[in-house]
Amino acid sequence: MAGNCTNKLSEEALLHFSVVYIVFICIGGIICNVVALWCVARCQRTITPVKVILGAIFSCTLLLCLVELPFMAHLNLVILRCDKIPTMVMEGVLISCLVLSNMELFYISIMAFLRARAVWAPLRGPVTLRRAVAVVVGAGFYFLFVTMVSQASQWMELVNVNYVLTRVYCVVHFFLPVLCTIVCYLSTIVAVRRNKRNLPVGHHTAAVTQVTDEATRAMLAVFLSNLVLSFPYSIHYIQPVSYSFTIRVVITMVYFTRLFVDPLVFVCFNRHHRRHVLQGLKLCLGRNPREEGESPYTQSSSALGVTTRGEAKPQGNTC
Repeated sequence: MAGNCTNKLSEEALLHFSVVYIVFICIGGIICNVVALWCVARCQRTITPVKVILGAIFSCTLLLCLVELPFMAHLNLVILRCDKIPTMVMEGVLISCLVLSNMELFYISIMAFLRARAVWAPLRGPVTLRRAVAVVVGAGFYFLFVTMVSQASQWMELVNVNYVLTRVYCVVHFFLPVLCTIVCYLSTIVAVRRNKRNLPVGHHTAAVTQVTDEATRAMLAVFLSNLVLSFPYSIHYIQPVSYSFTIRVVITMVYFTRLFVDPLVFVCFNRHHRRHVLQGLKLCLGRNPREEGESPYTQSSSALGVTTRGEAKPQGNTC
């Protein structure tokens, strides 16, 4: 036991394990997020505006791995040593992490909306680069502003205002994006199945629907992993319930796991990204990767490159 700490032996053991686990998630998360960003940048089948949004998603998780995880590991060590961290430093890091987490969830909901738009209204054309950049930059400024307003109410000790703002903040920035994402993906699945039934049976149809489902499945896997791993922490944050020390540490570790799992499932659930990663590993090992031919039927002209019913001359595609 370090210093004159009053921590129990079980709590100290849990804190030591938490530090090791956070370091593992930090290293694995940095590697997986860099790989995911590399796959997005390298993929020639994804239009540039979609690359901007996907890059924003995994840039947020990468920044969380670089900022939040080292700080939380240091915080656990500080607790073990019975030291203290300056309040302003802690609040600054927590505000940054909260902004990045909200931005990530918002960008995931935007991807779900664009996917639904692509299969339900393909004639509207792809999203423009200017709009994609505006959404990414605007969301950053917006979440920074509302988070600072929420924190200012705490600094000014406005108890009633802070209680209301916290509830409104959680509903608007967590539950609404989650609900929107669920609705968009459910509608996308319905549209894809409808198009499968309406398109003629053949090799062309099989290739088209496979790419459509694969692109949707990768982002859907990211959303589900994010939702499952973040849900306990969100409930803990919203509900003013006093949990035990062990439960709080476990919930926090589960929450941090998403920073490693999200980019991992994004790559694993997309055949083209998996192939690019395997080719890169073969190059690192000094082997000559065998290039696989791209099917001419995997192209599209819709907002996310999703092939839809009635397209005669596809122009672009997506990973």
